[in-house]
Amino acid sequence: MPLGRLLNINQLVAGIRPAPAAAAIKVPGMVIAAPPAVAAPAVVAAPIAVAAPGPAIADLAAIKASPVLMPGAVRMNPAILRAQPAIVAQLEGRTLRPRLNDLRPDLFPIKTGAGFGRAESPHPISPNQTPDDLCLFEDPRNPQQRYWLPRYRLRNANGQYEVKTAPGQDGLWAVSLALETFPAPEIADAARSAQMLSVNRSAVIAYRVPGTAIEQRLPAGEIVEDPRGGCVVMLHLSLAERDGLLRAFMSADSQCKLIVSRGYTVAVPLPATASPDAPKRQLMMIKGQMQLARAPMAEMAMAAPRGEALVARAAIAKPGLASGLRMAPAALRPTGGESIIEGDEVWRRKPFPRPRPMPFPQPLPEPPPPAPEQRYDVSNQLQDWAVALFFEPQLHPYIYPAGSGGSASPARWVVHSLRYPTGTGRSHPYFQDLSDPSRIYHLPDAFKLARRSEAPHAPSLVFQVDQGENAEQVMVDLTCEVRPVTDGERLLAARRELADKVPASADNPHREFELRLLRASSTLQMALLRNGAVRSETVPATIDWDNGFTVNERFEFKDFQDVFGVLMATTNSNLLQGSVVVASGVNENVMVPVKLNFADMEGELFQSIETPDPQTGAVAVKLLNATESKLRITQLPTWITRGEGLVTGRIEGLDLSQPVEVAPDQSLSFTVQPTAPLSGTLPADAIFNTASVRSIPDGEAILKYTLDDSIDQETVRPVTVMTAPEVLLNNATGQAGGEILNIVVEFRGNRRVVLGAANLSQDIDVPVPLMDILLRKDSEGFYEYRQTVIYKSGQKSPPQQWHRDDSGVLFVTAV
Repeated sequence: MPLGRLLNINQLVAGIRPAPAAAAIKVPGMVIAAPPAVAAPAVVAAPIAVAAPGPAIADLAAIKASPVLMPGAVRMNPAILRAQPAIVAQLEGRTLRPRLNDLRPDLFPIKTGAGFGRAESPHPISPNQTPDDLCLFEDPRNPQQRYWLPRYRLRNANGQYEVKTAPGQDGLWAVSLALETFPAPEIADAARSAQMLSVNRSAVIAYRVPGTAIEQRLPAGEIVEDPRGGCVVMLHLSLAERDGLLRAFMSADSQCKLIVSRGYTVAVPLPATASPDAPKRQLMMIKGQMQLARAPMAEMAMAAPRGEALVARAAIAKPGLASGLRMAPAALRPTGGESIIEGDEVWRRKPFPRPRPMPFPQPLPEPPPPAPEQRYDVSNQLQDWAVALFFEPQLHPYIYPAGSGGSASPARWVVHSLRYPTGTGRSHPYFQDLSDPSRIYHLPDAFKLARRSEAPHAPSLVFQVDQGENAEQVMVDLTCEVRPVTDGERLLAARRELADKVPASADNPHREFELRLLRASSTLQMALLRNGAVRSETVPATIDWDNGFTVNERFEFKDFQDVFGVLMATTNSNLLQGSVVVASGVNENVMVPVKLNFADMEGELFQSIETPDPQTGAVAVKLLNATESKLRITQLPTWITRGEGLVTGRIEGLDLSQPVEVAPDQSLSFTVQPTAPLSGTLPADAIFNTASVRSIPDGEAILKYTLDDSIDQETVRPVTVMTAPEVLLNNATGQAGGEILNIVVEFRGNRRVVLGAANLSQDIDVPVPLMDILLRKDSEGFYEYRQTVIYKSGQKSPPQQWHRDDSGVLFVTAV
């Protein structure tokens, strides 16, 4: 049985249900498939969004599964919330976007054999590596068939926008907005002969709450295809939500907009891979400073295509032959008599001129090898298009139902500060909207370096080296993905502590409330290297509270060692740390920490197989380490659900009284027993909190996944190997064998030197792991060696064990 993704409490916070229903969940624009409810061993996996295929490629199998695309959160009524206390947060209007490695597969080092040919693509072909709605996409087998990504605008009929508000069912109000599609003006002419690309759509209305910097979001309940073309976005709102939205329609300061998220999958071109014979550049320590070794000219000529190398060699041997068989005029000059070229020098004519020398024929250069086939990779995109919603009541009275007018009332908010763990931990703010006290908003615990979506879940980070014009201009570009992290147990505790903050009313007799993610105006501040010093700076970044942000940092090559060391360190450091500063306008600014460290990242750690017992509700679990490094488990809080609430679980068969370490691709097997009777009819499902699981970073493995693949993972360093005449006499040591003829010193990596009476010292470049340079500031890299002593008598010392050293001068003896 294949391994699935481990479902944990923090994913519940992100809106993923603990146990999906047996039937498929239908969402406008996509189908979220759920596994069948069976008692046999079940793979626990997150629901997968199945993208609608393009018009001309519907019959092709997908090469790579699309990521989960979450539409606006589905409203949960109070009865369901009471039956499902596992749903601890209602994240309104949340859209989970593909991770950076899905959006930009070209950005990360390419694996051998990666990608696929154009004809193999099940998706339309993007003309570049960053697709958007300015691109025209091509069918993989019929380049004449092209597609354009739609934009949206409000449909206008007879001078009126088709925006309607009307009473709906269950005391809710229905708000509908009719949209029409159109291509970007830059490609409008070409789009006339192309088709619209099929996309997965979700929509949300966002506006700023008056008097604050807090953003309110109202997700679309459904998106209905319109027979006249385009679509209709439907929202189902309470009276308070309706009034808040209509007031936002009236005010330009609210910045109200409809955000349509367009999910689609295309094939993007991968960068051309270097020839296997092309020499890789090396990182070296020279006089205590990191430098980038450039490829020598001879190696570059060897790496050039054969035809180009022949021409280059001909040019070196005979400069006049650099352009093939054509000769320079001087080479065609006869040896005597008048010149055949007008204006050239005239020699005395001889009675019997010697035969004119013929040019030495040069072979035609061999044609260069054919260019390698362009390779592609799947890119899952989710891009927003915003439609402004501002309707002055005097110009658009038809939008506003009777009694809905009036100016925006002052915002009334209160902030509750709770410590977690209670009484000892960090203080977390919770924002309550007093105009609707059943809504309480929270912030993430932190933003952390993300892991990639595919296994192994390596860091979503890449180092790219810009060689520059000279050694002083070498720069390193760091690009990484940072995502929000929220501790689900903290929100479970907050629900208990905030229960008495919600007043009972006729509409809410049980004091039920929703925990929602706060979205507010924010900036990113980080400690970065500037002119050799660590300085805190405001970094340009668009903070997406649902999905995080991307950090792009450029630093000098000499600082590479410091940056990598900080990422590997398990202790606190100022460098590459910072905070997202939240300016809500309700209270003083709040800081959400930003942590860039390989030991504590956001993302998947395990894959799992769960086998539920239909009688007892126990779940047999097998957890596989799906990362690149060893994982250390200190605690693993567990719950069990059958679809109706959570019951605390007890782990049997796994002793966590001491930390347990799991190597990559290794697994743990144990059983989770419920501590109380389970309700519900679905198969039992174990849910974990993996917040306490930490990585023990494996630098070499991480470097393999993150470093520019034109850089060698191994480098060399100069070492002087020497001995002395007294050592060769072999008198003082009393060793048997007599005088020494040679001492052979071998280094790991197939390098060696031979010392003797005529050669007491020799310099050699010895191979050292690149990690030794990056992690040891006071060393230029450790190497391993062993020596063999050959005596003049013909005897030879037995093989020695390998020794380890990092000195620049290695003095060897007969011992």
